[in-house]
Amino acid sequence: MIGLGTAATADVALASPFAVVHPVEPPSDDVEAVRTVKVRTRSDGLTASGRRIGADQIATAPKRSAEDLLRMVPGLLIVQHGNQGKGYQFYVRGFDAVHGADIEFEVGDVPINEPSNVHAHGYLDLAWIIPEAVKQIDAHKGAFRLDQGNFATAASIRYELGVPTKLRGTRVSYEVGTTNRHRVAVVHAPKSRGEETFIAAEVLTDAGYGENRRARRLSTMGQLRVWEKDGWGLDALATLYTADFGMPGTIRLDDVNSGRVGFYDAYNQDTGGKSQRSIAALRFGGTDGTNRVSTTLWAQGRRLRLDENYTGALVDPVHGDRHQQRQDAAALGVSVDYERQLSEIAALRLVASWRGDAIDQGQDEVLESGGIWSTSRDLDILQQSFGLAPGLRLTPRKWLLVDGGVRFDAYDGHVRDHLQPAGNQSYSGTLVQVSPRLSTRFTIRERWQIFGAYGRGFRTPEARAFTLPDAPQENVDLDTYKGGKPFMTTTENVEVGARVQPSELFDVGLAMFGIWIGRESLFDHVSGFNVELGGTRRLGVEGDVQIHPTRWLDLGVDVTAVRGRFTDSKGPIPGAPSLFVQIQAALNHPKGYRAGVRWFVLGPRPLTYGARAGAATVMDASIGYRMKWLQLDLAVDNIFGSKWREGEYNFASWWDRSERASQIPAIHFVAGPPTMARLSATFFW
Repeated sequence: MIGLGTAATADVALASPFAVVHPVEPPSDDVEAVRTVKVRTRSDGLTASGRRIGADQIATAPKRSAEDLLRMVPGLLIVQHGNQGKGYQFYVRGFDAVHGADIEFEVGDVPINEPSNVHAHGYLDLAWIIPEAVKQIDAHKGAFRLDQGNFATAASIRYELGVPTKLRGTRVSYEVGTTNRHRVAVVHAPKSRGEETFIAAEVLTDAGYGENRRARRLSTMGQLRVWEKDGWGLDALATLYTADFGMPGTIRLDDVNSGRVGFYDAYNQDTGGKSQRSIAALRFGGTDGTNRVSTTLWAQGRRLRLDENYTGALVDPVHGDRHQQRQDAAALGVSVDYERQLSEIAALRLVASWRGDAIDQGQDEVLESGGIWSTSRDLDILQQSFGLAPGLRLTPRKWLLVDGGVRFDAYDGHVRDHLQPAGNQSYSGTLVQVSPRLSTRFTIRERWQIFGAYGRGFRTPEARAFTLPDAPQENVDLDTYKGGKPFMTTTENVEVGARVQPSELFDVGLAMFGIWIGRESLFDHVSGFNVELGGTRRLGVEGDVQIHPTRWLDLGVDVTAVRGRFTDSKGPIPGAPSLFVQIQAALNHPKGYRAGVRWFVLGPRPLTYGARAGAATVMDASIGYRMKWLQLDLAVDNIFGSKWREGEYNFASWWDRSERASQIPAIHFVAGPPTMARLSATFFW
């Protein structure tokens, strides 16, 4: 998009990655002082934990889809408990963010989270993004920036689309894998145009590992600089995507241990999903030296179908618990980011946004044969959200930056429940949220910087929450009304940290954080409800060391440790791991050699009802070589062949009808990928 120039890896200003349209740089005098710091670890300049992942790292990373690129974000764990095409589950900073409920996600300026999605609030499906079209990734932990909006309770992530200069031209890739995987990708990026202009297409078919893990997808993306003059420009983005995939669901650990099912088997052999998405966006922006502005108008169309069964026949012993979820949605939005330099030490910033969604969603209960026998949800939803955030950036001294402001957000939802009696089908509500944000940066010495930040993040409720009665009737099971009255979930975030570069060879970062929630709400996959719990507290530390022996080799290790507890009971918060360690390496030799390694260690994590998930360690790697017009790459997942449980959950189910049903929770899991290899050839011209 506009103004997405690439900074040299060895000369990164500690500022926003979107220097033209989302500037957070201090005035010119301070910029010179900061640019002398040759920090090669990408940072947003406001916090010690902010991270930018560049094109070289993306190019060498082992990846099956654009979602795998998120594995390069320190402290972020992604889990696939469905299949390629279904949204991943995210864990970050002690949060089980489910399918995106606590992580704000944008592609350029277009928000991708789906409020009030039928499957999960804030649902993220990123398989439509073509990895070759991603130029950089910017990750921000916590909620400290004015432009962080809905779902940024734990973090925000932004994909910037484009093709860097050294990869411009036309390329065609063919990939074959050991899971009968075949993938063709085409990227055309005219050498005479800027990095923001490209067109890309992808076709994939993959049988997957184990049972019912097939995946097929077709995706096209195009971005064009349609007008440019005197520092101003207009970009257009369009995408089209369709996919279908199997959904194996989870299996019981005790069934695997007894030999009833295999480690990579599935109870469900014919369940699956379909996903379709289209996006169109226009972005206008630029700068005249004093004023900087970016305005984006976007529209999205969405269709999602999911057919799944996680509990067998526990809930309904007669018909079974299989159900089909459907969602058809259209969304429209606009955002404005404006900054005016008031003086050498002060800049005014104003961020504003509006989004509207029209949704038709439902859930049908189906027999094992696939026939519908009941409808449990049939809703029409109209919802809109508004955001306004004024702020100031002050640099009273060359060594001091203060950036802060206040966000004002409002949410308005209207729901028609067609399953209710006539005359009692309409529900609505409006909620308002105020979120202060403040970040500071102290440049103690040329290569020593200290950060401190406070911010309030928020998540709107799903519109379905407005259909719940104010209070249940007498003698009615309170579990029917899990989730309580609709409210804004808010997080109070505090972070202090530092970044130090003792020499040109390496730099070190350390951040300590705390996150408090007054009323925690967790999504229960089995019941489909947001379960309201008590207050929670998450305290943690993140550290990383980045080593740069040469211009073409980067090594890094990062460690995240979190202690999450309920405020009253002191019990652990289910879901997220307390320890997560990653080691990564990226090699891009000028003579054409390339390689990437990712090795992670996942510590045990608490589950519901007092259970714990096991630890795991997995290494993925890739090697390649590029000649003038041909590039060969080999990627291997799980090179040690570990049998690891990627996702683990604790709930009751009933699959073996020869035994009596039990409400006692049992460990269920989704098998992580075994050793898999992919070989690809890319032709350039």
